[in-house]
Order: sequence, then C-alpha cells, then structure tokens
Amino acid sequence: MIKRILIALDTDKDTPVATQYGISLASEFEASVTGLAVVDMSNIYPSGIIGKPDATHHARNLWEELTKESRDIAEKLLDNFQKSVEKAGVRYTAIQKEGASVERIIDDMKYHDLLILGRESHFFYNEPDRETKTLAQVVKHGVCPTLVVTDSYHEFNKILVAFDGSNPAARSLKSFIHLITDRGKAEIELLYVSDKKNPDEEPLLGYSETYLREHGFQNISKTVLLGPKPSEQILAHQKVTGTQLTVLGAHAVSAIKRLTFGSNTHDLITSSNIPLFLSP
Repeated sequence: MIKRILIALDTDKDTPVATQYGISLASEFEASVTGLAVVDMSNIYPSGIIGKPDATHHARNLWEELTKESRDIAEKLLDNFQKSVEKAGVRYTAIQKEGASVERIIDDMKYHDLLILGRESHFFYNEPDRETKTLAQVVKHGVCPTLVVTDSYHEFNKILVAFDGSNPAARSLKSFIHLITDRGKAEIELLYVSDKKNPDEEPLLGYSETYLREHGFQNISKTVLLGPKPSEQILAHQKVTGTQLTVLGAHAVSAIKRLTFGSNTHDLITSSNIPLFLSP
C-alpha cells in the first residue's frame, strides 16, 4: 500500500506534473507527499578564476553567490510545491537538503513507498541544463519504485507491462499492482519482445497473467513482438496502442551496467512520451 510519496523537485518543466501525480495518488490512497529540494553542493564551484589575482577571494565570493542562488531556487521550488499541495488539501512535508543529489534522494527513498520525478530532472539548480547521471543512479541504487513522468498528465487506465521474466521485471510487476486501485477498469497488456522467430514466451506471459488475475485485474491481453532492439519495439507499440503507462524493470530492458542506463532503458527514458514505472 502506498502511504508516503516522495517528489524530487527540480527546475525542469516535468516537476509540476510530478507534483500533480503525487497529489492525485496521495488523494487516492490517503497518503502524504514529501517535496524534496536538494542544493547540490558538489556542483557549486567557481570556474575561470584560477591564476588570476586574488583568486581565492574571488573564488570564495563566487562560491557564496552560487550557493545563495541555488538555495533561493530550492526555496522557490518548495514554495510552489506547498501552494499546490495545500490547495489540493493533501498532507505534506517540504524539505530542503544540501549535498549530493543522488545521496539525498536515495536516503529519503528509504522511508517512502514511491518516488516521482521528471525525466528531464538534472538537479543542478545553478546549471539546470547540464546533463547529469542522477536519474540513472537513483533508479539503479534506490530502494523503492520510481515513477518517471513527462511534461503532461495522463490517467493510468491503459497500461503496458514489458515483461521478460527477469527478477527486476518481476519486482516492477509486483510493485506496480499497488499503484492501481480500480483494477476492474484497468486494461493491462503484457508485452514480450524477442529477437527469435519462435520465442518461448507463453510460460512467462502466462505466469504473469495468472498473477495479475489473482490480484483482481481482469482485462489482460498478451503480445509478442519480434525485433532486435526492445526499446524501439516498445516505443512504437506505445504510440499504436495509446498506452498511458509503461511498467518495466530498470535492469530488465538492457541492464544498467554502468553509472548510466543501458542503451534500451536510456532510449525509453529519453524518448517515451508517457510515464514509466520502474523498480530497482
């Protein structure tokens, strides 16, 4: 059961949508939401002054200026978050922390049932467009499921479950069922992607279908797609079917082998126009 929802706040355009999802789910589950703004001190450094006169003095002043700027942005993010949740009448906590974004978010994940964040989130407030590995690291090392959202809100009625029988895919499936309360209304499509002409998918999809039916889901279909690159198959299938949410294991669709996502998962994160539900 979902009772505590963590929303990682950033300056990207997906963050207000993440807050909207958090409010909706909190209202549905009578849960509380936590808005977390992290001033990433590891990213605050003065550049371009080494070797100049009074470099230390200027560096210190610039560091203080950048730090204040990041703290001001964090306060604004929390203020916007508070206004939204108070208007919705949802119980909430607003937190500002300092340190490495990855570490602070993962620390708070330990005490929440779900993390929600935007796919464009970078969490370097003083360099909002700088590419970071924060999202990949959070999903890889986090201890609760993650809902990665885009810049628009969708109801979760038509759901695609990419299932390959791996442990991460199974964990995502088992975590996902707690996200849906109106299970009679939900349309679930179990998807298996294979590069074999005669894939042995029946046991995998059959077992997962039985599991879902035991948990009250009735409108379930099964699909097998052939192709060498799962991400391309899934993205194309999302568009054709009008899927509103895709469920997958973070390691299942081409494992996270480094500090960044494997190619297929990276493609899904960066290209999917709908939310993704992932479990570590």
